[in-house]
Amino acid sequence: MSQPTSAAAPTPASAPPAPPPPLQGGQLVLATITVVLATFMNVLDTSIANVAIPTISGNLGVSVDEGTWVITVFAAANAVSIPLTGWFTQRIGQVKLFVGAILSFVLASWLCGIAPTLPVLLLARVF
Repeated sequence: MSQPTSAAAPTPASAPPAPPPPLQGGQLVLATITVVLATFMNVLDTSIANVAIPTISGNLGVSVDEGTWVITVFAAANAVSIPLTGWFTQRIGQVKLFVGAILSFVLASWLCGIAPTLPVLLLARVF
């Protein structure tokens, strides 16, 4: 008894989509300015918090030593989140992650600004 043979050749796995072309001209300038401003805001946020520790501590009614937790918590959250960006990028994409991060930064900054107590401020800084 002979075995039936299939005339159809195996189909190759579908190829991944081609990457988008590199940015050029005005798009490249706009993207560069956007990334530079986001990085600048991150550095500015850290610098302002460092300089404002005595004021933050006084306004929240805590010691300067307790106020330094604002910096410590932010640095620890950064140390945890930076390695996760590669994983998040693969899951949701670079642009969505960047836009989400900027929107989260704005919301977290607003929460820091209205924080009535040190624990609320620390939670906002972690966010």
